[in-house]
This record gives sequence, C-alpha cells and structure tokens, in this order.
Amino acid sequence: MSDSAPTTPADSLGGELRRAVAGLLLGAGTPARFTWPVRLEPEGSQEGPASGAARSPGRPRVAVRELRAEDEKPWKELRLADNDRLAPWEATLPAGGGETLSTFPVFLRRQTRRARLAEAMPFVVEVDGAFAGQIAVDPIIWGATRSAQVGYWIGSPWQGRGIMRLAVALVLDHLLGPVGLHRVEINVRPDNERSLALCRGLGLREEGLRRGYMHINGAWADHVSFAALAEEVHGPEGAGFEQRLARG
Repeated sequence: MSDSAPTTPADSLGGELRRAVAGLLLGAGTPARFTWPVRLEPEGSQEGPASGAARSPGRPRVAVRELRAEDEKPWKELRLADNDRLAPWEATLPAGGGETLSTFPVFLRRQTRRARLAEAMPFVVEVDGAFAGQIAVDPIIWGATRSAQVGYWIGSPWQGRGIMRLAVALVLDHLLGPVGLHRVEINVRPDNERSLALCRGLGLREEGLRRGYMHINGAWADHVSFAALAEEVHGPEGAGFEQRLARG
C-alpha cells in the first residue's frame, strides 16, 4: 500500500491543465513544421544574385543551404585560418556545467536531427559554390511563442562585401514566411560594429541591451537585441528583407 495521498479528480485535472499549458508554451509533441533540407537563393538567382536583375560581371553567386558532412574540411580550414578574428565573438561554455564541445560529425548529426524535429536550422553560406560561413537558427520554439534566434559568421575572404547581409535577409524571409514563425531575434555584442551595422542595415528593430546575456570568449557579455515580427515583414505596409536590400 502506498504512503502517498490519494489522487482526487481535482488533482488529476490540475495535472492535466499544467501539462496542457506546458505543451502550449513549448510546442511539445508537435510534428516537423518545415521542409529540411532547404536551399535559399536570391530572387532571380538563375540570372544572378541581385533580386530581379541580371548578375553583374564579377558579382558573387550567394546561396544558403544545409550543413553537410563534406563541409567538415573547408569548415576546419576556414575556422583555423580565421581563429584570431572570430574567437572574440564566439560563444563559450561556462565552467562547472559539465558540457563539452562536440566534434564536427557529432555536431552535424545532432543538428540534423534537431532540424528534422523543427528545433533548429544549421545553415551554410555558399559563395560561388565555396563554403564561406554559417548561419545558425537555434533554438526554434513553437507553441505560443513561435520564435527563433539567429547567429552567423563569415570567413575573411568574403567579409565586408554584403554577402552575409544578403544571406541573413534570405533566412529571415524564410523564417517569417514559409516556416511560419512570428518573431526572430538577433543578439549582438555592443562592440561588434560589423554585426550591428548588418542588423541596422536590414532595418531590424533595436529593442535594447540585455545584460550578461551570453557567455562569449570566456566571460558573460552584454548584447544588443534586434528583432522582427512576421506582420512587420508581410503586413500591408511591410517588405521582405531581400526586397529591402534591392530597394537600397
């Protein structure tokens, strides 16, 4: 015989209500909500990367696609070559959490599984067919939130050419359009001038400073939060991010 108190109908109802609320907020048990893998290219990309225009001579062809096993070699080469430039902006693991960094194959398997579960999107930025950087959509939260966070990095050979801004625009349009999210955030260190310029250049709404938001390069760091809502992009007065870039 159990020593625990007997369950009453009210207790049972309360437990069901709590589970229902948790499922609503977190989207627990929801099926995959988007196609994966997916390839994103600028409008009119058969002619060139500029939206609705023929590709100018010498202008790179930009695409965003899923992370693959064959990306391991160029990923390692680019990360090693750019380590000094990227390390100050990299997320790190705080001491005492028991977490460890994954190898590329383990990371790829985990993120591919999470993409199929509609929890994340591990993207690669491709320039003229070459691995040029990454965009991470992680985490994706469903339920009552329908939101995601976006992070990115690009290799030095392609830095400062507007490539990442275009790639992020493609991803934002995809998330707030076909994927069906309501809100997307990008959080940037206050001293990361290039990333701040990218977000402001896209017209993202600046929402303020988050103190100690993320562990970066060995310490907790403040971040400036930028966001966009689906109705701001696809509402009567809205314009997609790629369209905004085309307008100049």
